Amino acid sequence: MDLVIEDLYVQYGSSVMAVQGASLVVRDGELVALIGQNGAGKSTLMKAVMGWVSPHAGSIAIGGTSVRDRAFSHLDRGVAFVPEDRGIFSSLTVGENLRLGAVRRRDKKAVAEDIERELERFPVLRRYWGRGASLLSGGEQQQLAIARAMMLNPRLLLLDEPTLGLAPIIVDLIFDVIEQLRAEGVTILLVEQNAVRSIEVADRTYVVQAPGRIIGSGTAAELGASAAVVDYLGFEPTDLGRAAS
Repeated sequence: MDLVIEDLYVQYGSSVMAVQGASLVVRDGELVALIGQNGAGKSTLMKAVMGWVSPHAGSIAIGGTSVRDRAFSHLDRGVAFVPEDRGIFSSLTVGENLRLGAVRRRDKKAVAEDIERELERFPVLRRYWGRGASLLSGGEQQQLAIARAMMLNPRLLLLDEPTLGLAPIIVDLIFDVIEQLRAEGVTILLVEQNAVRSIEVADRTYVVQAPGRIIGSGTAAELGASAAVVDYLGFEPTDLGRAAS
């Protein structure tokens, strides 16, 4: 399911323009990364896609329908979002959090199968099934957040800073899972500060610079051909990414 953002502006208050003229496309089945430094406007763009902030100008369409259409429903369209703060319900157990991801579903047998799928994907969740979510480490909570999102059987998965503050071994696990989900046919928009790893796994990457301007996009080789991108990132991305493999 395609996500198309055209000439998007998002303004906070009367003067702070957090996103300026951003255009971005995520085609069905793609893994697209949006990278940039903290405060560049990445998360604001994601919130606009989810309808949590209103654009000052521009358009956002998912599956050909504007997210500002009054009849549009992210859940009905199969859009799942894992926010930067993970959104875990700390008063509930791991199992209860996971089941919440399927609360709108009525296919009980398929739900049970999908729970088992996510427990296979994230074994730590099986181990801590009855444990309060507040007792999990940050990395364990991130695994729970992704597993819960996958209980929606999303066609489009939005991930906002999924590796922020995590130990290297968990960062590796999360990126492995992201590649696995793409291989399963999930369309993914990944917002990340880890530029190197993002370019390595993504089909295409957009580079955003504060205040909310996209300064380059494309494969690793295409990014490497832009002097502005190389200067901003501080490294040469040409030899990274799927296109170079």
